[in-house]
Parts: sequence; C-alpha cells; structure tokens
Amino acid sequence: MEDKLTQIAAMAGKNDKIADKLEQMLSGPNDRAYVVCSYEDCKLHLKGRCTIYTVLDVPRMKTGQPCNSYEKHQAAEN
Repeated sequence: MEDKLTQIAAMAGKNDKIADKLEQMLSGPNDRAYVVCSYEDCKLHLKGRCTIYTVLDVPRMKTGQPCNSYEKHQAAEN
C-alpha cells in the first residue's frame, strides 16, 4: 500500500469513536471489517476518505473444496 494511503487508513483507525463502534459490532470470532480508502493530494495537504465495511459471521472456507457449490454455465452465443 502506498505510504500516503497507509497514513489515511491509520488516521481512521486512530479515531476512538470508530474503534469503539467496531469493537461493539465485531463481537464474533468470524466477524470481519474491510477498509477501503482513497485520497487527494496537493502540495500542502493530504485529504482522504475511508469506508469501513463489516461482514458478520463470515462462513469458514472448506479446505480442499472451495468451489464445490458452483455451477458451470455456458455463455450465450450471438
């Protein structure tokens, strides 16, 4: 990850309100949070925005059979 993008993500993680809310929401062993950030850079300032997505109770992946429930479909020909 770029250094500036890392700074933006770290600033979001240092916010006490965000950390408290995530701690409240992510209580299960399979709960996950994903951070997506973007930033704008000018000569004197760095401005960014992060979105935090939470997924509760992510199912565990079966080892050796990750795609056993997928179906194969043929693409329609024109």
